[in-house]
Amino acid sequence: MFARLFTVSTFALCCALPSQGIAVFPSDHAAIPDGYSYTSWFPYSYGVSRMMAIYETWDLSVPAGRPITRIGFRQEGAVLSYGKQLQLQVLMGPTEKTHANADYVFANNYFAAPTNVFGPAVFTLPDLGNPANPNPNGNMVWLTLTTPYTPVVGKNLLVEFRVLANNNGGAQFPYYLDVAGFDSPIVTGPAGCAHSGNQVPTLLSRPTQVGGYWYCDLYQAPANQLAVWCINLGPLQSPFPLSTMIPGIGAACTGQISLNGVITLATITSASGSESFYLSLPNDRNLNDVILSSQVACLDYFSPGGVAVSNGDQMQIGIDPAMTVIYSQGSATAAFGSVYPNYGVVTSFAWQ
Repeated sequence: MFARLFTVSTFALCCALPSQGIAVFPSDHAAIPDGYSYTSWFPYSYGVSRMMAIYETWDLSVPAGRPITRIGFRQEGAVLSYGKQLQLQVLMGPTEKTHANADYVFANNYFAAPTNVFGPAVFTLPDLGNPANPNPNGNMVWLTLTTPYTPVVGKNLLVEFRVLANNNGGAQFPYYLDVAGFDSPIVTGPAGCAHSGNQVPTLLSRPTQVGGYWYCDLYQAPANQLAVWCINLGPLQSPFPLSTMIPGIGAACTGQISLNGVITLATITSASGSESFYLSLPNDRNLNDVILSSQVACLDYFSPGGVAVSNGDQMQIGIDPAMTVIYSQGSATAAFGSVYPNYGVVTSFAWQ
């Protein structure tokens, strides 16, 4: 009987405990262990300074109504950094500003009065990557908020860092944290088929972002011949024969993209059999993570069926990190600073 009561009570207690989680920003970098770059100065190591970070909440996965309890930043790879002590104050509040209209006047970025979530108090930065003084939190620098903050629904999140002093005489010091870029994974399909010059056309996309240009480079194609870039929405398909559409084409020449709704761009290849196809992409956030697949058909009179094809190529459109920094050095109460849009320092928000 006692065991049954203990089990039921334990179950009820567990159910009563609030769920917890960690939201990584940018969200796609939760699965990317090391971003494309780093910062050595944001947000703690710029000396006496005032900084704001605007996080656009379309990419912030803190559930509505849940308070943020900790803010974390990720070490840059395995780079060694020595920690310092800071006299630190952190504020959080709502904002309607984005990377496109963040204001260099600090006060103009708040939609409403901020909440003081930490300090002013001493905050000790851990060493990072130092075997002689390992960080208990591994590659993470966590700041526990003394006052948890619940983001305002429908508004972006603004986090302000004020460093009033440090034990480096107030001066800047290097402290290396991870920075994200846009993420645009590329997938290459099976090899195409050789043309009469005994080379196999090769197609490869360059990483591409919303509002940029999608470049797709063709190599080893027949020289000075017509090449048709075939594009479709969605991932690569399992290779399928093309003989029903192109009589006599070689068996090694397979289709690798869906032919439903395909669009085409044609060109004449160079004397070396190369070409860089490109398309301009709209600056529309809805294109983020959209997958485009493509393949090139090359005319070649002496190839079976008169055609050789490249491998298929798959590209996922990325987007610049939806984070903007406003920063100033020399005073923790500076009225204005410099604006750095899409900076993308990888940030974790622990929520409860």
